[in-house]
Amino acid sequence: MDVQCKLLFVTEVKLLNISLGGAALSLTKRLNMGGEYTLRVDAEDSTIALKGVVVWEKMTGITRQVRGKKFPVYEAGLRFNDVLTGQGADLMDFIRHNIADEAVKTRVHGLRVNIIQPEKTVILDNRESCDVKIISLGGMLLETKEELDVDSRFPMEITIPEDDKPIRVMGRTAYCVEIPGKLPKRYDTGIEFIEVNEKDIARLKEFIDVLQNI
Repeated sequence: MDVQCKLLFVTEVKLLNISLGGAALSLTKRLNMGGEYTLRVDAEDSTIALKGVVVWEKMTGITRQVRGKKFPVYEAGLRFNDVLTGQGADLMDFIRHNIADEAVKTRVHGLRVNIIQPEKTVILDNRESCDVKIISLGGMLLETKEELDVDSRFPMEITIPEDDKPIRVMGRTAYCVEIPGKLPKRYDTGIEFIEVNEKDIARLKEFIDVLQNI
């Protein structure tokens, strides 16, 4: 049966500058040109979430991170989609209260300005669906396009036939191995369920029971 799983990746970023039209970001993960992402900014007294499209990207250097591994550093430009809605008003209010240069506060409209760094800024990347090969109450086996880091954790949505509402779980990558002979590369990825609410676990059990009866 056709069972799909959608993975939601969360990557912390540094917000370089921002305007009503878009933002420039620095991060250690490459974004897809033309891809749609959600930028979530948590400041001291507000949180805003803005959908946007990547319009430019470049690699700017190499940084050293945990366990001695080196990672490339990228800068990317995000063009916002929904600035003419209530989110646009929230963004304007955020910019006015968080820009670093007091001199430009009275003329911020339409400008791209450097801001005081928020407490946390992340990119939410809603990836394409993966095929579910095996599923149980404790986890599942996926065929993924990318190699996922073992022990990485992220929210997932499982869609099952004839059910419009996805089952939401928090998953942990237990293992990830390349499937021999497949081009482009594909990976068998084992996922352990580490957090599922009671209603979703009941729906999952009902679906698994149907599969067993078949």
